Amino acid sequence: MSHVLLLVAKDLRLEWRSREIVMSMGLVALLLVVVLAAARAEASLTPAAMWVTYAFGAAVGFARMFATERDPLTALLLAPVDRSLIYVAKVVTNWLAVVVVQVASLPLFGALFTETVWAHLPALALPLLLGGLSLAVVGTLFSALIVQTRLRDALLPLLMLPVMLPALIAAMGATTGILEGQPLAAVAVHLRLLAAFDMLFATAGVLLFEVLISE
Repeated sequence: MSHVLLLVAKDLRLEWRSREIVMSMGLVALLLVVVLAAARAEASLTPAAMWVTYAFGAAVGFARMFATERDPLTALLLAPVDRSLIYVAKVVTNWLAVVVVQVASLPLFGALFTETVWAHLPALALPLLLGGLSLAVVGTLFSALIVQTRLRDALLPLLMLPVMLPALIAAMGATTGILEGQPLAAVAVHLRLLAAFDMLFATAGVLLFEVLISE
């Protein structure tokens, strides 16, 4: 655990200096929110707008995760820690970046789409956190796969978003139910699906990260 915390602290320091990941994610999210709002999307489409925004923002930001380090592959491969811990640390960093974008964008959704966002903020926290973690576990895994490619900014959305489809559908289902005033018990099936998705891909990432990063 101490190694993970040290790696996360290192990633956060790099991000604080460059602000590359959060800024790129935030700009894409802001652009999508404004475009969707300008198209006069109905209030019922708020959950879809939210998760399309978060998914595309994450895909753009995560592509830069390993590129923020001076010599990412050499540094990671020489680090005297288990490679799976590197994956866990990157997931935590990416998850925190998604949470920052989610928190920053919620006022925009409340102002431009539907005011019900404000009434259900505590309940929305659960699908937002679980869905954000889904984006982080999948995005980090595919980022490691394409870290050496020149077209990683274009490849990551193509690889990541189709795999994310079940989690995005579950996240939208849970968000829709909560915004409609349903209790958490009514959307429990969507939340369980998100939790299962997170555990599945987190386990796959821990097992496959060393192979991917060593290739």
